[in-house]
Amino acid sequence: MYQNRMLKEGSLADKVIVVTGGGSGLGKSMTTYFLELGAKVVITSRNADKLQRAKSELEELTNGQVLAVPGDVRNYSAVLNGLDPTLKTFGQVDGWLNKAAGNVLRPTDRLWANAFDPRIDLGL
Repeated sequence: MYQNRMLKEGSLADKVIVVTGGGSGLGKSMTTYFLELGAKVVITSRNADKLQRAKSELEELTNGQVLAVPGDVRNYSAVLNGLDPTLKTFGQVDGWLNKAAGNVLRPTDRLWANAFDPRIDLGL
């Protein structure tokens, strides 16, 4: 976990940040930091149960506001549908961090075609 903060306390107050893949790993860690800096955060994930657990943990840890919106960033319609509850709840989006990923533990040059395409879809 980070030790020295790069930004001043409250520097993200009144900002709304969407974090895809915000329910685990690095996405969850970055979401924690955004909340500690005063942001309201929307986390997305394909796994609704994991997302709800992460929402509860993040709110308890930071006392911040978290909206959990299930969805798959590879699906354009799902991304657009996720904006509706975000705007209804917070009224704005000030930042977007795409941290969603699907990992295959091998070098990119050794990925088979069926593994490569989904990684590109998620990353882009």
